[in-house]
Amino acid sequence: MLEYSEKPVYRPDIDGLRAIAVLSVIFFHVDKALIPGGFVGVDVFFVISGFLISLHILQEIEAGQFSLLEFYRRRVKRIAPAMLTVVFLTVTVAQIVLIPEDAKRVAGSALWSILSMANVYFWRHLDVSYFAAASSEVPLLHLWSLGVEEQFYVLWPLFLMLAYRRLQAKNFVILAAVAAGLSFAMAQISYPHHMAFVYYMLPTRAGELLMGALAAMATLKGLDQRLSPTTGNALATAGMALIAGSLFFLTEDHVFPGFLAIPPTMGTALLILAGHCRKNRVSSWLAAKPLVLVGLVSYSAYLWHWPLLAFYRYGYTDVGHIAGGLIVLATFLLAWLTYRFIEQPARRSKAPAIRVFLRQYVVPSGAITLLALGAIHIDGYGLRWQSEEYKSQFAGLREQTRPAYMFDYVCQREQVKDADTCNTHCVIGTTSEFEPRVILWGDSNAAHYVGVVGAIARQAGFHYRNIELNSCPPLLSDPAPFVLPMRLPDCRNSAAPIRAAVLAADVVIISASWSDYQKRSNTFLNAFFKTTNAMIKAGKQVILIGKAPTIDGYDRHCKEKALSFPFLECPRLALPLTSAVTEVNIALKRYADATPKVAYFDLIPYLCKDGLCSSAAEDGQSLYYDKSHISLPGSWQIGESIVRKDGVPSPFDEVVGWLNNPESFKPASTAGESEEL
Repeated sequence: MLEYSEKPVYRPDIDGLRAIAVLSVIFFHVDKALIPGGFVGVDVFFVISGFLISLHILQEIEAGQFSLLEFYRRRVKRIAPAMLTVVFLTVTVAQIVLIPEDAKRVAGSALWSILSMANVYFWRHLDVSYFAAASSEVPLLHLWSLGVEEQFYVLWPLFLMLAYRRLQAKNFVILAAVAAGLSFAMAQISYPHHMAFVYYMLPTRAGELLMGALAAMATLKGLDQRLSPTTGNALATAGMALIAGSLFFLTEDHVFPGFLAIPPTMGTALLILAGHCRKNRVSSWLAAKPLVLVGLVSYSAYLWHWPLLAFYRYGYTDVGHIAGGLIVLATFLLAWLTYRFIEQPARRSKAPAIRVFLRQYVVPSGAITLLALGAIHIDGYGLRWQSEEYKSQFAGLREQTRPAYMFDYVCQREQVKDADTCNTHCVIGTTSEFEPRVILWGDSNAAHYVGVVGAIARQAGFHYRNIELNSCPPLLSDPAPFVLPMRLPDCRNSAAPIRAAVLAADVVIISASWSDYQKRSNTFLNAFFKTTNAMIKAGKQVILIGKAPTIDGYDRHCKEKALSFPFLECPRLALPLTSAVTEVNIALKRYADATPKVAYFDLIPYLCKDGLCSSAAEDGQSLYYDKSHISLPGSWQIGESIVRKDGVPSPFDEVVGWLNNPESFKPASTAGESEEL
């Protein structure tokens, strides 16, 4: 990206515009609060690239001098050397400091990146599931934008060669404008259901590059020459206002790209068009030397900033002001060195196309391929492959933090089917040939209690079935107001088997990420209490388990990373309860205290001391999988500790009595509003 002109006419204002774009992206990635819409800097780059490339191609086609081979020769010289340098060093560092599975993923993404397919890789393979690690720790993620550009420049020159001379200028402009509009519309319409595709893929980004192509067409036909100084100033001012408004008023919560990508890309096109003759104040300001100097190294700065931030966040999580400032300085130091010693020599090369392809692309790509394939072959262990001590320590730490869904006796599903509700593996507690009359139901926040309830059940003398549905609330009514759109089909399709399993039980233990659902809609608890009232009316005994403490800043891999990540320490986090957890647990307890046949239990007394809640046991062993989920080994450890110290806690000490007393399950009237099971 960030294409440079080899034409005699140099546009310092475009380098200034590049500077605005790259600084916006970098500061956004350091701290989103600095420039909330800084991500649109990438879209500004797309427009600049679309303008320069299209202008060069169209000029050469009109002069009868366009050569596809020469076009790709220039692309390789300008793009490949710096990018391949960053990729090679990133893969190398990853094999030294990242845990093996992450180092292996970096190697895989490198193979796609050198083929200009990083966007396809991250669309298909980047883990965005509920338990996924932060994408801000993926070192080559930013290369998706290069993939979009290079794929565009495989198709666009061919289209221009075939269509430009055959169409009148007016028809060509109409066709390009319609294509751009369709791209923006496709992004807008597809976003709710295909967010990753919309963000990473060419069809929904092409409109931004075509916006630059339209500006190139207007410039080629002399539209800029017909602009008066007053009109030029107005267009430039409007263009800068559109960009600035997008940078400071857009956020990641908006649908983007889509129709909201039009203002910044339109603004960029207006600035480029108005500044072609440099007859306006805004373009003169953009041509100021400090901005031009930043613009000249902007490509390398873009390449370097993200791996530096990703590696830092991987080890230390948050980028503070001091660390952020140092990373920005390091970014521009590396960018200048890369520009001076790699970019410029490569661009000055007069070698023929084949030699350029071999020296600047094929040979370095081959080296990266060998490095990446070797890393993948040894599962990302790198130099640690021969260290049995490292492997043993790593395996022991990994076992401590394994999540509930990785165990076959936990029926935690993306969608619950009938077979899940009778799976004998998902019955825990005392052995019995009879189907359990107790069920644990909820989402992933219920699944992480399987060990706690399991240890208590063994001591108390009952067994139970567990059934959990990821990111879906335990409701008998429609969950639509409380779940993400992408999860709604699975929630609804799982309703029938879950209802049947709940009906078959006499004691229903329920837990969920209560505070998250209540945050999405403050009507959630009321909807849940209707479900609970319906179960009571049907003769069920109900036990509600409160939300476990959330430990912000907790990194389950910290101790694993510390085995090879320099200067990394993993303190035992102890944080106060969040207000959201406190409030929802109080509401649940009040409801249980006021409602017959409903009891309440939570782990706060066992995980928090003196108002502070910890992610680790007193012996330092990790209890959590992530900031809001207890690991399953941690869950068993907590449950066994409770039983060892206090015996069977209330209300679980009454479960066996309930099961042995048929009178417990006679239908009961409830004071609150209810629904039928």
